[in-house]
Amino acid sequence: MNASRFLSIGAAALLVTVSSSVRAADGDAEWKKVSEAMEELKSPKERPKSREEAIEFLKKGLKAFDDALAAATKAAPKNPARYDAALFEGMVGRAREMAGVNVSAKPAVTLEEIIQAADAKPETKSEASFISVMQAYEATEESGGDTAAWIAKAEKHLKEFSGEKRNSMVESKIKSIKATADLKTKPLDLKFTAVDGREVDLAKLQGKVVLIDFWATWCGPCVAELPNVLKAYKELHPKGFEIVGISLDSDKAKLESFVKEQGMDWPQFFDGQGWKNEISSKYGINSIPAMWLVNKKGMVVSTNARGGLEEKVQKLLAE
Repeated sequence: MNASRFLSIGAAALLVTVSSSVRAADGDAEWKKVSEAMEELKSPKERPKSREEAIEFLKKGLKAFDDALAAATKAAPKNPARYDAALFEGMVGRAREMAGVNVSAKPAVTLEEIIQAADAKPETKSEASFISVMQAYEATEESGGDTAAWIAKAEKHLKEFSGEKRNSMVESKIKSIKATADLKTKPLDLKFTAVDGREVDLAKLQGKVVLIDFWATWCGPCVAELPNVLKAYKELHPKGFEIVGISLDSDKAKLESFVKEQGMDWPQFFDGQGWKNEISSKYGINSIPAMWLVNKKGMVVSTNARGGLEEKVQKLLAE
């Protein structure tokens, strides 16, 4: 993997352009150095040529940011630029992990404080609110927490910061949660003609355990998960385990070739629309692989079947 690709995958999602760069206020040289350190991390003058150079770049860049921030905070602790710096700090956690650079101290300003700050720029407050909402989503998803509370928080954000450029992500998460909740109230209604001509009707598969696999040939994690899916299918298909693929590919020939090459004998839905796939869009799927398990009664009992798939299927087959 080249260095540019490494940065784009590993850190670029986190080193996103902050809504408004920190600017020197009233000739404040110290805060200007913070701005320059942030800008260098976001847009390096020279791209690293290897993974090792990329790690070294992050180490030096984060240290420069930390040193500049410490000096600026000491010199002018009430400067409004501190909100932009705090927002940036909140987005480089994973980059710090990659480079092995720990933050020297806890951020002096929290996301909530940025949102409530009278002297923070509107665009900075908007981005802080967005990040807070997305962090809350991740925490809720990991812990299986109160999704209703998260939806209330997300809808409040959408109302107060309607101009935030990434609100479509929040709206998509809300749609996904609501669609998932509805899934568990009645048997899943899914009918289509597969890419190979087979007719698929989930109602006719009741009495069997079914994996609904949202995936694509271009999705690295999907392909990495495939050996586990193939193993489970080989072992448990004779006992009543079925798989239905929902492909987010746009190239039909590539999909057909890949499926044949990998020995994926189950039917695949394909409409060539990629992320606008009719079925995945209906259920608010915004990341793949997304793996759902349907029990013998046709009810979706899991929307996160990755990890221990074979054991989960065996348990459902035994019901």
